Amino acid sequence: MSAWLAAIFLLLHSGLRLVLAVETWQAAQLGLSAFLAVMGVGLLFDLATLALMLPVLLGIESMLGRRRPAGRLRRLWVWGVAAGLLFAFGFGVLAEWFFWDEFGVRFNFIAVDYLVYTHEVVGNIRESFPVGTLLGTLAVLVTLAVWAGRDWLARAAMPDAARLPRVALWFASLAVAAVVATGFSIEQRRGINEYQKELSANGLYSFGYAFTHNAIDYFDFYATRDGAKFHPAAELPRLVETSAPRNVVIVTMESLSSSFTAHGGNLRGLTPNIDRLADSGLFLANLRAAGNRTVRGLEALSLAIPPLPGHAVIWRDNNRDLETLGAVLADHGYVNRFVYGGYARFDNMDAYFSGNHYQPVDRSQFPARHRGFGNIWGLADEHLYDYALELMDRDAARGKPFLMHLMTTSNHTPFTFPDGRIDLPTGRSGAVKYADWALGRFIEAARRKPWFKDTLFVVVADHCASSKGRTSLPPENYLIPAVLYAPAHIAPHVDTRLASQIDLVPTVLDLLNLPERNRFIGRSVLRAYPDAGRAFIATYQKLGYLTPDRLVVLSAGRKIEDWRLDAHMEPVGTVKQPDADIGRAIAFYQEAARRDRDGQLRHVPGPAVLSMH
Repeated sequence: MSAWLAAIFLLLHSGLRLVLAVETWQAAQLGLSAFLAVMGVGLLFDLATLALMLPVLLGIESMLGRRRPAGRLRRLWVWGVAAGLLFAFGFGVLAEWFFWDEFGVRFNFIAVDYLVYTHEVVGNIRESFPVGTLLGTLAVLVTLAVWAGRDWLARAAMPDAARLPRVALWFASLAVAAVVATGFSIEQRRGINEYQKELSANGLYSFGYAFTHNAIDYFDFYATRDGAKFHPAAELPRLVETSAPRNVVIVTMESLSSSFTAHGGNLRGLTPNIDRLADSGLFLANLRAAGNRTVRGLEALSLAIPPLPGHAVIWRDNNRDLETLGAVLADHGYVNRFVYGGYARFDNMDAYFSGNHYQPVDRSQFPARHRGFGNIWGLADEHLYDYALELMDRDAARGKPFLMHLMTTSNHTPFTFPDGRIDLPTGRSGAVKYADWALGRFIEAARRKPWFKDTLFVVVADHCASSKGRTSLPPENYLIPAVLYAPAHIAPHVDTRLASQIDLVPTVLDLLNLPERNRFIGRSVLRAYPDAGRAFIATYQKLGYLTPDRLVVLSAGRKIEDWRLDAHMEPVGTVKQPDADIGRAIAFYQEAARRDRDGQLRHVPGPAVLSMH
C-alpha cells in the first residue's frame, strides 16, 4: 500500500506544481526549458519529502500486513487508513494552494508562526473560503479513489517477509533522491526568477525547514566586517521647517500598498482621503516598508531598527524595556497607548507593547457601544477610530500629551466591512476603499476636537498587500504610503527621496524638538543628507539595503548579492566588484544585530551621542 500512497502523493504535488506554474507563467518567466526544470527539480523535492515520510508509511503498512484482524473487519481497517492518509494528502495540497494565493510562496516561517494562533487563522479561513464545500468535495473524491482501488488495497497487505526486498528498494531509492534534492539548491542558480524557486519547492519540505530554522543568529550566518563606521550625530540643516506639535497619533494601516493610491498610479479612486492627506501634509513619496508582515512594520514604527534575520524583536525573548518611541515619550510625560482592532495576543503584540511603555488596548477591552461589525481578524476600522477618539478626549482633558498608536484590521482577509459605507462589494478593493473611508471619517471627527491643532497624525502602512515578485526582494513591493499631517505645524510638501519605515520614529521626535532622535539607527527625513536616500527591506532571511540605483542583499551562509537597478528600481544585473554599498549594508545590519546581542537596545533615560548616517 505504501507504493500506492507514494504514487498518489507524487501525483498530487506534481499536479499542484503544474497548476501554480500555469497561474504564474508570465510572472515566473516560464518557457519550455524553465518549466521542465521547475517540474524536474520539484519532483526531486517531492521525493525527498516522501523519503522523510516513508518510515511512517511503512510502519502503517507493516501494521496492516499482520494477519489480525481478519476478514471484512481487516478490509475495512485497510480502507479506512488509506482514506485517512489520502484525505490528509489532499488537505495539505488545498492548504498549500490557498497559502500560495495569499503569499505567493510555499509554506514558510509564516505558516510556522500561524500554528500558534489557530483560532484567528482557522476563523479567517472559514470566513474567506467555502471550507465545508471544499472538504466535502475532497471527502467524496477520497471515497471514490478508495472504492476504485478497494480490491487492490485489500490484497496489498501481504506478510512482512515477502515485502522486505521491495521495502528496502523503495527506501534506498527515496533516500538517494533525498540526498540529491537537498544537495541541489536552486538558490545556487544565480539570478533565477524567485517564482521558479518557489514553484520548484515542496511545501511540506519547506515547512519542515522553516520549523527547524526559525532562530537565526546574525553573527553566525551573515557577512560581517570589522570596524563598522559610525559618526557623531550632527545637526544637519532642515529641508522642511515646522513648529512643534504636542500630541502624536500613528495610524498603521493594514496591507496598504502604495499601488492602491492615486499617488501610486491607481486611477480607480480607492483612496481619496489618503490622497487628500498626501496633498495637505508632508508626503513621503518613496518610503519603503521594512518587511512583509505586521510585526515588522510595528517593530520599525516603535524601535526604528533595520529588520534582523528570523523573528522580529516583537517575537523574541528579552523584548521588554527597549529604546522605543513609547519609552522616549514616557520620559517626557506622555500617555502612550497601542490600540488594536483585533486581539493583541496575536503576534505577541500585547506582551511587547505592555513591556515597552505603551498601554495595549484590544477589541476585548472595547466598550459594547464600539463593538459593532467585526470578523475573525478584528473589528471594523470605524469602531477602532471611534474608541480611540474617546481615549484621546480623556487624555487631553487630563492635560496629558499623548501618543496613540492605532493598528487597523479591515484591509485583511476576509475583507469584510459594514454595509452602506462605500460603493464596492466585499473583497480586496472594497476593503481598501472602506479602510480609506473610515480614515477620512476619523480625521474629520478629530478636526472638530480642541486638541486637533496640536496633534501630529502619521498615516503609514505596515507593509504591502503582497511582496511576491520576480526577485527575492522586489523593491516595488515594499513601497507604502506615508503622510505626516499637522496643518497648524507642517506646510504641504512632497519628499521624493528614498526613505525607510524606520525613519519615522526619529522624524516624529525631530518634529517634537526632542534630542533623543539621535539614539536610533533610523534618521529624520526633515534633515538634508549628502546621499540620495536609503531603505531597509527584508524577508525572514533576506536582508536588503536599497539605494536609488542599487540593492545589496545579505543572506544566510554569508552570501551577498549586489544588484544594479534601473530608473524604476527593477534589477537589471549584478555588480561584480565589491564597493561601498556592500560595506554600508553590512555595517547597518551588523550594528542592529550587535545592539540586540549586547543589550544596547535597552532604554536608558537621557540623550544619546551617536547616530548612523
